[in-house]
Amino acid sequence: MTLTLRALLIFFAALVFFFVIRKLKRSQMRVLDSMFWLLFSLSFVIFGIFPEIALFISSELGFVSASNFVFLYVIAVLVVRDFSNCLRLSKQEERINGLAQSIALDSDDS
Repeated sequence: MTLTLRALLIFFAALVFFFVIRKLKRSQMRVLDSMFWLLFSLSFVIFGIFPEIALFISSELGFVSASNFVFLYVIAVLVVRDFSNCLRLSKQEERINGLAQSIALDSDDS
């Protein structure tokens, strides 16, 4: 893994870390969501400081380059995160529809 990629990983991890902390202080983000982003940025720091981890995993999985593994890692984690957000959003939409129907029935009886 090149020194440039390692530096970029650490730089953007720090950027995400400070952005998430700022949003938490302003109560614009849930703590559970912030934990995901903080751990995600921590994984970048680990890959940046210890590139041997990414090199080992990429060689075991058959990647040509560790940077390809890092890109796949980012894509995979964000796809899983998007899927979990989709599930959470669907559940909230069901609750909202149920509440709207309940309110409509209650106001109709009055």
